[in-house]
Parts: sequence; C-alpha cells; structure tokens
Amino acid sequence: MPISDIQYTRERLPNGLDLVLAPLPKSPTITAIIIFKTGSRHEPDKYLGISHFLEHMVFKGNKVYRTPHDVAAKIEGLGGSFNAFTGKEYTGFHVKVGAEFSKAALEWLGALVTSPLIPAEETEMERNVILEEINMYNDTPMMQIEDIYEGLVFQGKTLGRNVIGTKKSLSRINGRELKDYFRKNYFSGNAVLVLAGDLEKIAGKRKKVIVDKYFNFPSPKGEEAGTSSKVMGGKQDTAKIVYKKTDQTHLILGAKTFSYFDRRRYPLAILSTIVGGGMSSWAFTEIREKRGLAYYVHGSSQLHSDSGSFYVGAGLNNNKLEQAIGEIKKLFARAREGLVSPQELKKAKDQAIGGMALSRETSSDIAFILASEIVARSKVVPFSEEVKIIKSVTARELRGIAEEFFAPEKLRLAMIGPWKKSDEDKFVRLLK
Repeated sequence: MPISDIQYTRERLPNGLDLVLAPLPKSPTITAIIIFKTGSRHEPDKYLGISHFLEHMVFKGNKVYRTPHDVAAKIEGLGGSFNAFTGKEYTGFHVKVGAEFSKAALEWLGALVTSPLIPAEETEMERNVILEEINMYNDTPMMQIEDIYEGLVFQGKTLGRNVIGTKKSLSRINGRELKDYFRKNYFSGNAVLVLAGDLEKIAGKRKKVIVDKYFNFPSPKGEEAGTSSKVMGGKQDTAKIVYKKTDQTHLILGAKTFSYFDRRRYPLAILSTIVGGGMSSWAFTEIREKRGLAYYVHGSSQLHSDSGSFYVGAGLNNNKLEQAIGEIKKLFARAREGLVSPQELKKAKDQAIGGMALSRETSSDIAFILASEIVARSKVVPFSEEVKIIKSVTARELRGIAEEFFAPEKLRLAMIGPWKKSDEDKFVRLLK
C-alpha cells in the first residue's frame, strides 16, 4: 500500500507564529516541535556558541516551572520525552506525550520557550557543563572530525563555525548577553510550531488558546541577527590536520556542493546512497569488506540555505592511510568517469524511497519532517511528488554532479590522528 501524503494545515497567526497542524487520528501520541530561525551562523563573532548555550539555559527554569527539576519532572511524570537541538541555521525544542496529555505538553513547551529565567547561578554552572561537552567532543575524534571538515570546506564562511563555540568565546557569555540574544531572536515571527498526532482536544477553535495562552512571546528587542555567506579573502586550504595520538586516523574527504534549494538535491541524495549509504554501498564494500581498512565508513550530504557538501568519512588504519585515501579517491573517480548501472540506480532509488517511508511512522517523525521542511524551504514537497522526482533521476545526472564537484582540485581533506601539520603537503599531493 503506497504511503499517503502528509495532511496538514498551515496558518500565520496574528502574533506572527507559523502554526502547522498535522492530525493523525489513530496516533496514541502527540508531538509538538518549535524551531527558531537562528543558529551558529547568526551569532556575533564575539559570542560564538551563544545559540547552543541558550538552548541549554532554556531548561534551567521559567516563569511556570521555576527549577530544572520542575521542567524535567513535568513531562517525565507523564511518561513523555523532550529534547532540543542547535544547528548552523536553526534551534529547535520538542516534546512528545500520550495524546491525552496534549494540553499539558503545549503549556510546558510554551513556558519553556517564551519565559526562560536564565538565572545567574545556573548560567555559571551550565558554562562548566558545556566546557565538559567540548572536552567530550575533543576526546571523541569520530565526532570532532565533522566540525574540522566543515571549518575547512566552508572556510571563511559562517557555515564553518563550530556550533558549540570555543572555550574562549564561552568565557565571554554571561546572563545579560543570553537574555539579549533571546529577545532578539526567539520570538513568534521567527518560529515555526508544528503539532502532529491526535489533535482532537486542541484543534479547531482552540488554536487561539494555543497562541494567546501558551505561546505569548515577549516583543523582540532590536534587530535579529542576519545570515552571512561572505567568503573571507586569502588562500583556501585544501587539508586540515589535527594532531592526536590515536590508534587510527579519523578522516573526511569531500567537496562543497550546493544549497537545499537546488533541485539537484535529489540526484545528490541518490549518489550519496550509492557511494556511502549502508553496508552495500561502494565505500563500505571497497574500504571495509574487500580491504579491511576501516571499521566505520560512510558517505553523507549536508545541505544548507546557501551551500552544502558531500563527503566520505572513515576511521582508518594508520599504517595503511595512504592506501585508504587512494581507495576513497577511486570512489569519486568512479562517480565522475562512468554511469552507474540500471540495477544500481534502481536499488538506490528504492532504498531512498523506502527510507523516506520508514521515517513517517510516528507523530514525532511527521512533526520533524514538517517543521524542518517549512523552516528551511517554507514548503513541504508531497511524498508522492518526491517519489516521482526520485524515480526520474538518471545516471547522467549523477555523473554530472560528480564531474562538477568531485574533481581532485575541489576535494578537501580533514584528518585527526598522529600526523603533524608538516604532513599536510604530503596528503594534499595524494589528492591530485
């Protein structure tokens, strides 16, 4: 049975909030997610990491739930779950509960994002927590390598910023800056609120209650931060090595591509599936299965509002690193120089479509799809239309993307391992 398109309504409410309702009458749960159009690339240079810092502080108490314990206990006491995330361009908060508790969940989420107290004592405590989070990333090369790669491939652009900030920038952030940043960026006109699930108790005329009672944001203060896509002057590096005494080298090799507004995102997704999407992909087969050079290896595409990238990442045997880089290069060359077979293309399309279908099973799945698509592109492409687009992708389109973006001179290499900066030239030569 084919997966039906998501049914939803969307309305810009009087206070500017973009409200999306997705009724799922048979769902036992309801998910509410609110995404603000602010992230690490919108931050003042002096206060890098402030979006992520504020994400933490929102859970430290508000005008309804005064303490961190009160905030957590309310939803956990209902058997629900909640979390938040900060990205390059967006910050989101979400909650999921049984449908009978939908009103309580909306009241909780509204209080969370409209009236954070940001108490001074909690600010200092949470700064230490985030510093430990930075230490965790620095001690986990498999996680850290993505930040290093993005700093390289988006060098000189705000997209290259580390979401979590630096120890130096965090030391500058205090309660006053957090409150000021909140008032500038966390307001109804800068947000999308999605409710998905059994909405019987909150749909229809109760929209006004949702907005007026639960999502009554303070007026924004000053101008919200803008997105910068400028490229700084100077030489653009080809490689970046971070020295760490490790038993394996963590590596990402990739190239800058295009934004998520580009229609080629569909053939890029198919190419990503073929090159690195799963245990039957080229990367897994050639790097791990045939040669035993890595435990983990995968390919991925990351697209943003004005740029993006595709890469292959892996944890590799130090003693066979040059061989491994050569094999990854061959994957890019294979995509540039030949056409994938009809069988390979069909398999990748079926894999992509099947994955999309599986990602639409629950209220939280639906809420995240609607929120992320609307906040990014201001519209949702129906699933049935996306299936048609994916099925229409040709092998020549895949090759065209590879030819344009995966040429050796466009590749960028990020590594963490027992290598020195003086080794960069040697590895750059391997890319040619």
